[in-house]
Amino acid sequence: MINSNVVRAVDEALKSHNVKPRTGERLGDTVARALHISGSEAERWLEALSEGCTVEEANNRAGIINDVENQSILTAVARAIGAIMGKMSG
Repeated sequence: MINSNVVRAVDEALKSHNVKPRTGERLGDTVARALHISGSEAERWLEALSEGCTVEEANNRAGIINDVENQSILTAVARAIGAIMGKMSG
């Protein structure tokens, strides 16, 4: 199950890049569209983040290649998750 804090962080990062879910679209599908990856890759990525993996570890687990096209969103997600995790432990 995907941690609600991760969902919130990912949602904030997507919104900061003007990526909004379409009507009826699940978060995994929105992430897949934003990162130009498959839905199953997005789900594996979100699950890895929920387990406490870094964005880089989650990318490796899901098979996401860190490229110019998705670098800014991945960086925004990493920062948002870091901020939320810092608040949780602080």
